[in-house]
Amino acid sequence: MQQRFHTRSVSVQDFEQWQQRGELILQPKFQRRDIWKPKARSYLIDTIIRGKPIPKLYMRQDIDPRARKTTREIVDGQQRLHTVLSFIKDGFKLSRVHNRELGNSLFSELDEDIQNEILKYEFVVDLLEDMPDADVYDVFARINLYNERLTAQELRNSRWFGDFKSSVYSLARDLVPFFDTKRIFSSRQIVRMAEAEFISELLLAIQEGIREGKRSVIDSAYKTYDNIFPNRDRHERRFKETIDTIGGIFGDDLQNSVFRATRLFYPLFCAVYHMQFGLLRLQAPKRLIRSNNYPKTKIILEEVHLFIRNTAAAEKAHEDVRLSGEDRKFYEAYSVHWVHATNRTILTQYLCRKLVP
Repeated sequence: MQQRFHTRSVSVQDFEQWQQRGELILQPKFQRRDIWKPKARSYLIDTIIRGKPIPKLYMRQDIDPRARKTTREIVDGQQRLHTVLSFIKDGFKLSRVHNRELGNSLFSELDEDIQNEILKYEFVVDLLEDMPDADVYDVFARINLYNERLTAQELRNSRWFGDFKSSVYSLARDLVPFFDTKRIFSSRQIVRMAEAEFISELLLAIQEGIREGKRSVIDSAYKTYDNIFPNRDRHERRFKETIDTIGGIFGDDLQNSVFRATRLFYPLFCAVYHMQFGLLRLQAPKRLIRSNNYPKTKIILEEVHLFIRNTAAAEKAHEDVRLSGEDRKFYEAYSVHWVHATNRTILTQYLCRKLVP
């Protein structure tokens, strides 16, 4: 068996020099070219500046021994490479949406140290050496065979690059340890961006009030707030403070509580946020939760935890379960169609009333 490709690391400066010598072919022969929007281009540059990895490129290399010339054709990743080469020629500015410190800067306006880091940034490249077109098409057919279908959040991540997305993923970077250690999401779910989708829903609740957990609702938020996400800094600050409050209340016990499940963490987050700041359009009592109230607040939530567990166990055993009107309404909202806005509101209001006796 002969391996038909080799993996190389190639710097931005190498690609620039090849382009200047006429040895680099960027025209898409094997793919339809999707013209990237300015936000997508800026997001890629910010990724490079932060030293984060980006998907690898596929490049076919042909050597003409007679002409002593090497031709390098980008067969996958043209837009990624074209974006970088355009930026280092001052083709567009980095956006402040993606980088508060360096936003609105051309490449030539950046510090020399940052310019050097960009030029030294290395793409991972699978080099297809002297491979005919038919074999290149076969390579892509085999690669695509093993690609998993994208989740709704992965599709949003590939489509939107504006203010709302930047806010979501800024929070996700900071909060992944919390979601992981508290077992709210598994490592596998985090890899597939489940925590980012959930953060999107919680941010939307802060911005607009409790909404339905529906794909179209989340998609609409990314579209509506792509250019400007109003009060972004305040929302992010309060979001983190709410998470800190929840962490302070439960300590190390959240991972063993029913509240770690998203169906209950959502109304818990909304209730705690309402206590601290007031949630838009939520008609429920509120009282500031201070750190000295954490133990009492934890006892109240543990009682709700036991109520849910005991009721679920009794129903499973086909026992007669008698609940008050308020408790019944809460439990039915929890157990059936909990993603509906009405039921999410019922769950949140119930917790607020418990927290404000």
